[in-house]
Amino acid sequence: MPILVTCTCGKQFQTKDENAGRRARCPDCGRELIIPGPGEAGVVGDEFAAAPFKGGAAGTSGKAIASLVLGLLSLVCTLFTGIPAIILGCLGLVDIERSRGLRTGKGLAIAGIVLGSLGSTMILVALLLPAVQAAREAARRSQCVNNLKQIGLAMHNYQDTYGVFPPAMTTDPDGKPLLSWRVLLLPFLEQQALYEQFKHDEPWDGPSNKPLLAQMPKVYACPSFPPAGADTSNYQVLIGPGTPFEQPEGMSISSITDGTSNTLLVVESKAPIPWSQPSALTYKPKTPVAGLDSFHPGGFNALFADGSVRFLKKSISLATLDALITRNGNEVVTSDSY
Repeated sequence: MPILVTCTCGKQFQTKDENAGRRARCPDCGRELIIPGPGEAGVVGDEFAAAPFKGGAAGTSGKAIASLVLGLLSLVCTLFTGIPAIILGCLGLVDIERSRGLRTGKGLAIAGIVLGSLGSTMILVALLLPAVQAAREAARRSQCVNNLKQIGLAMHNYQDTYGVFPPAMTTDPDGKPLLSWRVLLLPFLEQQALYEQFKHDEPWDGPSNKPLLAQMPKVYACPSFPPAGADTSNYQVLIGPGTPFEQPEGMSISSITDGTSNTLLVVESKAPIPWSQPSALTYKPKTPVAGLDSFHPGGFNALFADGSVRFLKKSISLATLDALITRNGNEVVTSDSY
């Protein structure tokens, strides 16, 4: 029995009843229709609640397949295929939903969307990670500068109180090293109570002083330095001919005849030491200083005798470095040289 089909455009046409449930196009407007079953004749179109698919083999959505393929590729090609995989997957789901059973592959479309999202996330993380790391390092470097400025202020307050900068280390009557300059600065870093706990006639690793290593002030640790322990510091002074720490009893600011803005007081080192240990970097003229470095990219922070903190590049020449380390060499140093 023929089925009378009426399109929403008004066109009517007949088709065999064996075509019920199948798709057809209106010969006038080209609209895609689903043939109603016998006895269901009426207007059909976008709003027609068509009968479920009753015949023919259902085909897998090509968009769903493409979405899955692109999703898998997104794990390698990431953003270039991930976003198209998500788009095609969504379009595939829409096609499958509208097909009334003529299209399959819903699982493929969903898998394509998931894989595409995963691949896109991976590339976004990879793109953002360097920026995040750079921002964190900038914050750590800024904190390192602040640490050195606090140390510089303490150095000057010590100099104002005693007439000299603190010596690199204290010694016993026989000249044996006892404690670091960091211990001497404690009262000027609001650490008077900790300072008073030290036995100043006992070595840093003696029975009374060694337990105090665990109380190192945070100002003595650069945030970029991989912690070798909570009691190690990478801020060092330099000892040797012409340095501000040349004399064991300490030296006055007036001995810095090259100018305080051209003379180093404290530098960073890649060789951590227990913070109260009496140790310093050894300077020899025209010779690279062992351990003078940092974990900041490109160079290291340095505290100058005027209290300023500047970043010295790793490419700094040996001659310029010699001029900055010595306090009375009469060298002329310009800021563009480092």
